[in-house]
Amino acid sequence: MGYSSRLKEEDGEGALAVVVPSGTGTTAVLLQKEINHILNDKCLLSQIRVVAVPCVGDDEYLLRQMKSLDKVTGGNRKENIPDILRPLIGAQRKYFTFGEPHAVILDTYRKMKDRYGLHLDLIYGSPVWSIILPYLEMGDKIIDCPLSGKQIMYLHCGGLEGISSQLIRYKHKKMIMGDEVQ
Repeated sequence: MGYSSRLKEEDGEGALAVVVPSGTGTTAVLLQKEINHILNDKCLLSQIRVVAVPCVGDDEYLLRQMKSLDKVTGGNRKENIPDILRPLIGAQRKYFTFGEPHAVILDTYRKMKDRYGLHLDLIYGSPVWSIILPYLEMGDKIIDCPLSGKQIMYLHCGGLEGISSQLIRYKHKKMIMGDEVQ
């Protein structure tokens, strides 16, 4: 029995949010298009949605990139464009600067490693989870969140080999001690 046969329309039961760290949004758009193609059923299209989290630039930049990619790959449909997760908290609700060490990113990296045994990179994974976690902590209290009422699948995109070089950057900024560098 395939996943689509288990999806239910009422109350979003079985709905899935596939969270993807996004630079230009290429993986997010192509994944959403393929999911739409596989489901090929208007009733089910809203049941599996890709949720892109900007790691380079902001939500407006990512939306422009994804719309452009959809158009050049033969599409021009709203349902091909993944949802975008915006920061819930932080200074003026801004995203992190790409690759720049940040205390919140480091805290998330440590929390995910120590509490859950999940090793995330410090360029994409930890910044994305820094945006996801406040939503999860609030539960379904936020109505217009693309994660609300859905199971979450995180697409880990790699980058683990760069953790030690990123930790060195955190050390140079005096955000960590030397013994934490791998």
